[in-house]
Amino acid sequence: MIVWKGWGILALLIPLIISLSVGLTIDSYYGEGFYKNSTWAMPLVLGISSIVVFILGYKINSKTGKIVIDPENNERIELKTTHSMFWIPLQYWGFIILAIAIWMYISNIGLIYKA
Repeated sequence: MIVWKGWGILALLIPLIISLSVGLTIDSYYGEGFYKNSTWAMPLVLGISSIVVFILGYKINSKTGKIVIDPENNERIELKTTHSMFWIPLQYWGFIILAIAIWMYISNIGLIYKA
């Protein structure tokens, strides 16, 4: 089960869509299976998509909310929509995706999990 709030689902959809579109493009240019079998293509695309997720998350989560005043005690309350997936704000998913891309590259070049 995937839990998201607002546009938090974009943390999953952006890397998926970018990876599929770039993968199809690279495979059509370099030959079938190149994207999947290369050590650098998928981690690079995930790294690029992590930048997109971070910038988008930062922009939509830093918008100011609506300020309302409670008439009983004159307390100011900010009503703001947050965008998160699994209770992690969208911009922080950029760092998580980047860490996955780095781990994937290190694993692909054989520094860990040597076969």
